[in-house]
Amino acid sequence: MSSNPLPSLDTVEKLMQCLLGNQVEARKAANGPDVSKPHVVARYIDDANNVQRVLVCDLALANSMGAAMSMIPSGVANEATKAGNVGENILGNLSEVLNICVNLFTENGPDRLRFSDVQVCGPKNPSPAVAESVKFGVDIPRYAGGTLMAGRVG
Repeated sequence: MSSNPLPSLDTVEKLMQCLLGNQVEARKAANGPDVSKPHVVARYIDDANNVQRVLVCDLALANSMGAAMSMIPSGVANEATKAGNVGENILGNLSEVLNICVNLFTENGPDRLRFSDVQVCGPKNPSPAVAESVKFGVDIPRYAGGTLMAGRVG
């Protein structure tokens, strides 16, 4: 089991600014993504291939992060969100963002973790249960904002 801490607000905001632009703002949120609706889950594993941490984000934020990474128009991201999926042209960029987000869990931690995969989840394909989590709101200029939850599995 990984002893790496969950990320702080400052760590989340700084990483998102590095990836998506200096104008990105993050804040603590009372609620995370609504897992009764389609949402995106990124899983991070240890050297034994056990899932230790997850990032869960609502579909709007997932599409916005992927689109903002390579300046795909916000309308394309919004249409994918309305359709209930991650746009095909956005998924590769989103995977890159979430791959780099492993640093949210390893920056101040002793254990090595790595990005495993990303998938769209919903009521029929639920996200993993988390034992502990922190929730953030993220706003990306010119794109839809949303919520992000960083969690410890176990």
